[in-house]
Amino acid sequence: MTRNLATRLLTVLLAAFTLHAAKKDGPTTRLDVTSQPAGATVLIDHNERGVTPLTLIDLAPGPHLVQVTKDGCRDAFESVSLEPGVVRTVGVRLEPLTGILLVTSDPPACDVSVKGVSLGSTPLLVTTLESGSHRLAVSSPGYQTKEIDVTLDGRTPVKQEIALLSDSGTLALTSDPEGAEVLINGIARGRAPCRIDRIPGGTVTVKVLAEGFQPHTREITLAAGEVQSVEVQLKPLPGTLRVVSIPEGARVYIDDEYKGETPFDLTKAEPRTYRVRVERAGHEPVARDVTLAKGASITEEFRLAKITGRLEIVTAPSRATVLVGGKKVGITSTHGADSTAVSDPFAVEEILEGEHDIEIFRKGYATQKRRVTVKRGETLTLQFKLERQFIPNYEVITARSHYKGVLEFMNEEGIRLEITPGISQTIPMKDVKKHGPLTESE
Repeated sequence: MTRNLATRLLTVLLAAFTLHAAKKDGPTTRLDVTSQPAGATVLIDHNERGVTPLTLIDLAPGPHLVQVTKDGCRDAFESVSLEPGVVRTVGVRLEPLTGILLVTSDPPACDVSVKGVSLGSTPLLVTTLESGSHRLAVSSPGYQTKEIDVTLDGRTPVKQEIALLSDSGTLALTSDPEGAEVLINGIARGRAPCRIDRIPGGTVTVKVLAEGFQPHTREITLAAGEVQSVEVQLKPLPGTLRVVSIPEGARVYIDDEYKGETPFDLTKAEPRTYRVRVERAGHEPVARDVTLAKGASITEEFRLAKITGRLEIVTAPSRATVLVGGKKVGITSTHGADSTAVSDPFAVEEILEGEHDIEIFRKGYATQKRRVTVKRGETLTLQFKLERQFIPNYEVITARSHYKGVLEFMNEEGIRLEITPGISQTIPMKDVKKHGPLTESE
C-alpha cells in the first residue's frame, strides 16, 4: 500500500512538471487509462506508471505498449500511438482469472451446479469458475444431493471425487427354488436371485411367487442407503389325492397306514410319491406308487379283480342250515309249504377261491359235511340229500295211549306223528287230551 501511494505521488509530480514544461515548450501528448474493475496497475512499455483510472501527459509521441494488470484477473494489453495535442484513451475490461477443476462421481452422470446454475454432468472439466472458494452441489435422481467446498488457485488443477449415497434402499433377495418372481409393492422387479435398487425408504411389501409353491409375503423396512439381504424358502403347494375303486368300498392304505374306504380324498397332501394299496374282500389287492405334484389334484382309480367264485346249494329236504367254513350263511327254502320237498338253489356269493368246508344240517337229519374247491369266477353247484334220523320231538296223550314220535303235521282234524321209522299214525284231534313238543331231556 505504501508503494502504491509513493507511485501515485511520483506520477502526480511528473505530470505537474511535464504540464509546466509543456506550457513553456508547446503541446504535449495525453493518455487516459481506465479499467473495469478500477484499481488495476498500469505499465507503459513494461514500466509501472500508476493505477487506474490514470492520466499520463509525459509520454513521448509515438507508439507505446499499455499493460493493465490486477490480482485475480487476466492481464490486458493495448498498443497506442500518441501525438502532441491529441488525447488518447485506453479502456479495458479485465477478465477474471479462472481455475481448472475436474469433478468425477459415483455414480457417473451426476449434475454439478454452483449457486443453482448447472455446469454439466460428471465426469466434468470446469474452466469457468474464478479463482477462490466455491460450493459445488452434486446430484442425481435416486441419490442424496451432496455439497462440497472447493478452492481454486489460479490455473492450478484441482480434482474432486464425489460418492453419492442412495436416497433409497437396496434389497438383495435369494429364493429356494431359484427363479421366483419378486414384486415390490405389487410391481414386478425381477426374479431371484436378484439385487433390487432404488426402493423407497420406509416399509415396503415384498411378495415372492413361484409356480407350485405357496406365495410368500413379508413387510421389510429399508433406510435410505441401506442394503438388506433376504433369503426366502418357499413352501410347496399342498395337493389332493383322490382314490377310487371299482367296486367301491375298498380299504385304502397309504404308506401302509389305513386311511379309510373308497372313494377317499387325501387333502392338503405334500407333493411327493405315495405308496397306495387298495384291498377289498373277495378281490385281489392292488398297490402302486402315486406321485403327487405341487398343487396338483389327481384321481387314482383302482380296478379290483375278483378272486371269488359262488356256490349254489340244493338240499333235500329244504329248510336246512348252510355253514361255510363254520360260519352260517343261510337256510335253504322252497316255494311250497312242504318242508320235505327239495329246496330251491341257495346261492352263496363271493366265496374266496380255494378249499372250503361245507356243512349242512337240519334237526332230525344227519349232518353232512363236504370239502369243496371254489374256482375264481365259477359257480359250483352242490346237492345234499339228508338222511333222516328218528328222534321223537312231539308227544300226544289220549285217554287210552301216550304217543311219542316225530311231528309231521297238525291240523283241525288231527296230529300226524311218525311213530317208528317209516311208520306214521294220525291221532284224531277229538281223542287228544294233551299234546306238545318234547324237551331235550325227554
